[in-house]
Amino acid sequence: MVEKWTEIQKIRMGANSLNFLKTISNELIYIRGMDIASSTYRRIFVLGSGFSKSFCPQMPTLRDLNELIPFGISDEFPHLRDYCRRFLELCNNQAEYLNIETLSTSILSAQIFPGVRESLYHSSLRFELLRFIAGAIRHDHAVDSQSAAILRKFLTGCVNCPNEGVRDTLLLSFNYDTLIEDVITDDAKMNARVAVDYGVRIDPADRSAVRAPRTHSVDLIKLHGSLNWYPVKGASDPLDLKNVCQVEPCDRSFPIYREDTPIYIPMAHTKESFLRGSLFNLLWSKADYYLKNAQEIFFLGYGFPKSDMNNLEFLLRHRDRFKKVVVFEREGHPNLERLRELLGEIVVSCDAKEFLAKF
Repeated sequence: MVEKWTEIQKIRMGANSLNFLKTISNELIYIRGMDIASSTYRRIFVLGSGFSKSFCPQMPTLRDLNELIPFGISDEFPHLRDYCRRFLELCNNQAEYLNIETLSTSILSAQIFPGVRESLYHSSLRFELLRFIAGAIRHDHAVDSQSAAILRKFLTGCVNCPNEGVRDTLLLSFNYDTLIEDVITDDAKMNARVAVDYGVRIDPADRSAVRAPRTHSVDLIKLHGSLNWYPVKGASDPLDLKNVCQVEPCDRSFPIYREDTPIYIPMAHTKESFLRGSLFNLLWSKADYYLKNAQEIFFLGYGFPKSDMNNLEFLLRHRDRFKKVVVFEREGHPNLERLRELLGEIVVSCDAKEFLAKF
């Protein structure tokens, strides 16, 4: 690629005729074509919360988070806890009116306040909500050795060789946990040669730390953010890509970021406040492009929730290339029947870990 550009620069320096300009144009078209060909993926695995829970049972799904509201909210989040309890009292203690999606939507969509006091109160609610969800999803429990071996085998089959221009497999995740990153890090041999490529450049918070180059990658686009992404200290817009950094527990910078809120999109019906800036715009644009060009699309632990119309439209327009949809629901469950009516025989009722063990 460098040689191509060098040739173009030489031509440009001495170009005095239309023929030379045509040569430059042809070279650029050729290079652009090479870039597009090397940046598509043959297959894509779309990962939902059921994927993470399969390998780490302590990882909560929407159902698990709903069970924590409101009486499982700790004293660390007093405003959020009291807000939920008051709302539940207003609804005559009918729990079906209060779940994590409606709670998040209510708090995150609030824009108009009678005064400064109410505005500050809602700011504290927003802060506590995001911290509560992140704290619930962070997994302090190590994945058991058998599960780790199955996941590592799957990830090994997903490894790409970017230095050779070969990118075959993409993981497209709606999860913001760091299960995949942690499994790679915990294996010294794999960690020494495989990096996680997030599809965009996210620099580490420790800019001066020396890191050995890696020759292979697991390509992982996290559409809803990640619990190890943080706004750079002092950033004016935390959702611009240049203001995002990666922070790991072993980093020197970790103590100064541990009380901050990571960058992720919570489970809410309104996500507009997060879909600004360059970070998520670029991630979703890339995902859309890769889905359009993939030959095979698999779903692991993703149940196509009917409440999320945006995601349904985003994914279902590529259904002609869906190969398998793996969800863990008992036979006869309404969710399983709904999915089979939506997608047909490609829907498989199976635990993601068991499916990958035979994949």
